[in-house]
Amino acid sequence: MVSSRASSAVVLLCLIIVTGCSKNSPTSPTPAPTRANVSITSITVSGARAGEGGFTYRTVVHLRETAGAAATIKSVDLTFMNGSTTLTTSHFDQPVPATGNTTPANGVADTREMVTADGVMSHAFADSVVAKVSYTDSTAADATVSGSAAVPPLDERLPPQTLTLRGIITEQGSDRGIEGARVEATNGANGGKATLTDAAGAYTLTGLVAETFRMRASANGFDSGEQNVTVPDVTKADMALKRTAQAPCAYMITPSGIVDVSFGAGQFAFAITRTSGSCAWQASSNASWLSVGGMSGGSDASLTFSYQSNAAFVPRNGVITVEWSGGSAQLTVRQAGESPAFCRSMTVTVNGQSTLSVPAAGGSYTASITPESGTPPGVCASWSATASSGISLGTTTGPTPGSVTFTVQPNGATTSRALSINISIGSGPSAVLTVSQSGS
Repeated sequence: MVSSRASSAVVLLCLIIVTGCSKNSPTSPTPAPTRANVSITSITVSGARAGEGGFTYRTVVHLRETAGAAATIKSVDLTFMNGSTTLTTSHFDQPVPATGNTTPANGVADTREMVTADGVMSHAFADSVVAKVSYTDSTAADATVSGSAAVPPLDERLPPQTLTLRGIITEQGSDRGIEGARVEATNGANGGKATLTDAAGAYTLTGLVAETFRMRASANGFDSGEQNVTVPDVTKADMALKRTAQAPCAYMITPSGIVDVSFGAGQFAFAITRTSGSCAWQASSNASWLSVGGMSGGSDASLTFSYQSNAAFVPRNGVITVEWSGGSAQLTVRQAGESPAFCRSMTVTVNGQSTLSVPAAGGSYTASITPESGTPPGVCASWSATASSGISLGTTTGPTPGSVTFTVQPNGATTSRALSINISIGSGPSAVLTVSQSGS
């Protein structure tokens, strides 16, 4: 016979078992979406002299995704350097069209060939390029990745290859050649190169580099036409233009296309000639340094434009536009940059920033000392550096452009402190790097 104590133990055991089995199982947490991780595996870059001066660089960035999430490549920014001097920059949106601007999960993708032109004649040839890739993923989080590569030395054994495109611009329907039509490249490394047709409508566009670009033909009294052209695959490109409906009159300007002027102030004259009809014209400029005398008229005229001195070391462009009912004509004015004879200004930065934030523990850094863009080597003398208490300088003098290494000592105080490094060139320009250090 089972005792009452044994019976109680059996009942208690059953209650424990039932209670334990009736507890709800824990719910597994929903995993967070995977963030894409894109890296630059390599950069293919080459450079050559441009046909009309300066240099042209061609770059392809090779990408890989390693986190298992597809990434949308938004843009690529390229910076070409010679030593610590920035020569030129370029920006390219949607740079991976072959894959819909996407690097697949755990996959690779290459950008298109990105062409960067540096038309500043005084610039040296680049020895490195820095690529910054901006991308996003399904989490809508933006991210960037950077990489760099050496630019192979310029091959001077062969002269730069330039190409020529020829053709005839005619009137649609009559096949009559159009005299004075403007033929121009509107994009790419050839962008801005232009010429006019002769009396038979024939043109010769010279100084081209190999690429696919958009060609435009325009003439007074005609609708403009455009088409893609690939040189050197295509050597002859003709185009027929349709007469503009209800174009009562037309003018032409001489010279047309592009006029080059020196960096000093001066004047230049051009003529407005009415070729048909009767209407008024008005002249304007899109640049504050470029002004036109005699802003309007109703017949042939001779105008004078005045240009101010270009105090910068880099060239600049301005456009004079003559408009009338049914048409317009443009003259591009390219002004050279001043040739520097002295060191005028300078910056000191860490990763492009003139203000540096450091933790309380301090650390070691390198700052770049860079003169004004376009200043050739040797114009700026050696720099000298001084620093606030709390900063130790690796060196106190060096060549310009150059760099200075320094160490920010730990901040034992609970409050933040402001420090600085001052860079000067004799009695010439000076620059300051501001250092903001957190408290302990």
